[in-house]
Amino acid sequence: MTLRPSADLRPADWLGSDDAPAGLRSHVGPSGFEAYVRVLHAPTGQGDRSEGHLDEPLLDALVDDLGRHTTTPAECFFALWEGYGDIHGGEAARFLTAFSGPTRWPGRIFTQEKPKAPPPPAFPPHVMAGPLLDVNGEQHFLFTGLLAEAGRWGAASWGSGAPRDINSPNLMWPADRAWFVTTSIEGTWTGVGGSAALIRTLLDDRRLEVVRQRYDEGALR
Repeated sequence: MTLRPSADLRPADWLGSDDAPAGLRSHVGPSGFEAYVRVLHAPTGQGDRSEGHLDEPLLDALVDDLGRHTTTPAECFFALWEGYGDIHGGEAARFLTAFSGPTRWPGRIFTQEKPKAPPPPAFPPHVMAGPLLDVNGEQHFLFTGLLAEAGRWGAASWGSGAPRDINSPNLMWPADRAWFVTTSIEGTWTGVGGSAALIRTLLDDRRLEVVRQRYDEGALR
């Protein structure tokens, strides 16, 4: 199964109506949770941290912990920033598939090759042209589905044999609003707000590198 695109943006109204500063809402989530943490994007000693993206092992571990602290794991919401070039396809993403596909036969090296068709968009036209969720001036596609399907966008393939590897969710929350997860497009950590019990679970999870986060703008510097 994969996530389903949603044209109904009302499930995100609570984020927009929160009176916390916009920077806090977009980096850490809405106010009012018992505690907040940062999930760092690469374990200590394993190289540079991925900007704006949780690698699959870290995303899987986070989802596993989150699932134990919501009553609605079958109904969750996921937002994906619409600015990623591999979503839109066309000339914006042609370079991503420039060297994909089968190897050319030696006899054709000196012949003129037919130009490749531009990669298609990741999602159907009604999704690409549908309403977008605005979060602090950044536009997002909204999806819904099982928490366990986080990051499985159901995107179309490149059409050239190359897999389409789209970013991890930029925002995640369950229907019961038990927690909120946000990954800034340029951040090297993911913010999580939730119950004290969830925060203890995350801090105790050896698969993740987690540090506490104060809910104030000064702590973001």
